[in-house]
Amino acid sequence: MQPVSEQNSEIKQHPAMPLIRRHLFPVIISVLFMLLSNPASAEVRSERWRWSNPLPHGNNVLDMFVTSEISAQAGDSGTIYVRRSDDRWAPAVTGVENYMRSVTMLGERIIATGESGCILWSDDGIDFQQAPLSPANTLDWFEGVDASPSRAVAVGDYGAIYTSTSGTNWVSAISGTVEWMRGVAFGGGKFIAVGETGTILSSTNGIDWAAQTSGTTEHLNRVRYLGIGGSGQFYTVGNNGALLRSGNGNSWILMDSGATNDLFDVALNTSGLLLVGDQEIRMSADGGTTWVDQINDLPTNASPAWVYLSAHGKSDSWLVAGRTGLLMEGLGTNAIDCAWQPSPSESSHAWLWDMTEQNGLYVAVGDLATIQTSLDGILWASEAVPVPLTNTVLLGVGGTSNLLLAVGSEGHVLISQAGLVDVSVTNEVEGFGVVWTNLPQFTTNSLQGVAATDGLFIVSGAMGKVFTSPDGTNWTERATSTENFLSSVAIGSSACVAVGANGTLLRAGPDGVSWSAVPMGTTNWLYRAHWLENQFVAVGQNGSIYTSPDGANWTSRTSGTSRWLTDVTFADGQWFVSGYQGTLLASTNLADWSPLRLPTGKSLFAASSKNGQLVLAGVEGVILRNQIVPATSPVLLLDYSQSLATDSNAVSSVYELFLFGGQPDQFFEFQSVTNLASSLWQTNAVLELFDPSGTIYAIRTRDATNAPPSEFYRTRVLP
Repeated sequence: MQPVSEQNSEIKQHPAMPLIRRHLFPVIISVLFMLLSNPASAEVRSERWRWSNPLPHGNNVLDMFVTSEISAQAGDSGTIYVRRSDDRWAPAVTGVENYMRSVTMLGERIIATGESGCILWSDDGIDFQQAPLSPANTLDWFEGVDASPSRAVAVGDYGAIYTSTSGTNWVSAISGTVEWMRGVAFGGGKFIAVGETGTILSSTNGIDWAAQTSGTTEHLNRVRYLGIGGSGQFYTVGNNGALLRSGNGNSWILMDSGATNDLFDVALNTSGLLLVGDQEIRMSADGGTTWVDQINDLPTNASPAWVYLSAHGKSDSWLVAGRTGLLMEGLGTNAIDCAWQPSPSESSHAWLWDMTEQNGLYVAVGDLATIQTSLDGILWASEAVPVPLTNTVLLGVGGTSNLLLAVGSEGHVLISQAGLVDVSVTNEVEGFGVVWTNLPQFTTNSLQGVAATDGLFIVSGAMGKVFTSPDGTNWTERATSTENFLSSVAIGSSACVAVGANGTLLRAGPDGVSWSAVPMGTTNWLYRAHWLENQFVAVGQNGSIYTSPDGANWTSRTSGTSRWLTDVTFADGQWFVSGYQGTLLASTNLADWSPLRLPTGKSLFAASSKNGQLVLAGVEGVILRNQIVPATSPVLLLDYSQSLATDSNAVSSVYELFLFGGQPDQFFEFQSVTNLASSLWQTNAVLELFDPSGTIYAIRTRDATNAPPSEFYRTRVLP
């Protein structure tokens, strides 16, 4: 969205509650505030997905462009994140699902390139447009992009090179090679492009290219022009630890990186040179002669083993990003060492295998005995488990409003009960979902399925095991006719079902005592089953979806996908099914299923919902949320203030501060009009309450020379 006014005003953020969308406001004075809200309409809008974990987001960061004023990240599923001085990586609206591979700036215009000939550009970092290409409709992936002050160059598959002087229209250039090109950089008056089998090309104008001798046949993944104090050199990194340097882009020197894994980026700051890659972060303080492994060689504050894809150096600090959005900040502590910490520090990357919502509380469980809880789906807390179980893989979770069960490997079962629990001599806390204790093992077989109603708890797992309990603590094994892994169990109004490997489906009466096989005519693993809206719904391997009103008679449904389906939930008249590789399906009748777009290609293992909010969880700690039924409560103008300041040139400015308050994840318009008799309200900005507190500051500056006109304000909640 473009600014609505060209007057001399500027929106800034408050450091505590930053502004996600920056638009220029007209010069106004608040004399009245009115409230409007639109009726709620349930819709899974693709641009409304937000990350709850990991933070700031969970998309792979293939490339970063970082300056003191604006930064951008390019990632999977058409995602681009832009950070301004508020330090928040805000998601942009791209309108594409292509994997974005590289990002740069041509002047003040952001350019991102990616899968299947996709080139995007934006002047505000909020809304991106796709640029036309000539020749059009290329399917070549553009793996790298960089710009001189007057021209941008994108490189990609089969030697593809496209150039543009504006970033909005692109024309093909002749590279002279059919090798796949993976990176490009501009510096010292020259473009350098690198690619597979050690290919290096150079150009002084971005149009005419010449091949250079690299001295290696390794695939080269990235090239950067790096320098401090006005001069620089080209560095390129590649597979199997390949590292090369050149002062002019023509003559290249092979360097010993100390690494054997693939390298994906290189950065420079006053501390030295940094290499990042697959389980690799290495720093050299002497220009590349000796290297310190920042993952394995540091005694403290080492960076975790991970796939790092991009890096940036600033002064004596580093910003490194990688798979599933992991951001690490490094600060030089001496000539060879850094202190590394995740940014932000509260994110978890443990895989999450199951999730439930009970008594207003979301609970997700996963690897390393991970238990995450949330009251709102936005803020998640890690709960402590008994020390002997910290290496347990928790595969399933469920329960009632009074008792939660988490089950996992080797038959371990954790419980959390409602009510106050003593945690020290003087303190008590509400124990539900917070305080977890382990039950004595009643089996050594791994458990995954969990279902519960008042008076009946059921768990299932390996070797066809099914156990029932009236209270969640005393368990009885029930006989079954299978040794297949039973990964899920569900309790209906008149029957119970358990599903698992090789198309196994068992049925029991409402007491869960006697189990018998139900032939399903499939060998697909039926991974998960739930009782939702008076229907059993089972999902699994190869896009399997089956439904039944009684657990005995099942109908196979056409899902439209061959991917594994992993969970099912119900929200606001729709069933939602999650699955591998970012799959999400929706249906209003269980017969017709439609795919929905997600901002990730990560596999999802769990789905849950409450109060019109859909929450998904899965690989490497991924937790996504979407408020599909928008909150209709009005957004309030909580405060307004002015202050006057004069700069060094004796120019006076008025700073106006607006404080809005509402519900997190609400979108609203800030509108104004000069005459209440007029119906021509002007939308000054579209804002999002992204902070969990539900508040946001907008700070505007204007020239104090001319008095602004009086105006009336109101907010309008967007559906």
